[in-house]
Amino acid sequence: SDNDLIPILPVQIRKVPKSLEEIVRITKFTKSEIRLLYKGFKQECPSGAVTEREFQTIYSHFFPHGNCQHY
Repeated sequence: SDNDLIPILPVQIRKVPKSLEEIVRITKFTKSEIRLLYKGFKQECPSGAVTEREFQTIYSHFFPHGNCQHY
């Protein structure tokens, strides 16, 4: 059938950002630190979308001794 010909594409999940105050409360980062991280993220991923591989690459820059495979 025609349905068998539809390629399987990766699903793109978009997260709705939390408020800056909530991110500060949850992460214990300062507003300035969060803004700096977000600025770097938007430079690396201008669309705001990131693949798993891109996330792992970005994560490894911030946490070079961490295992990004767990996240």
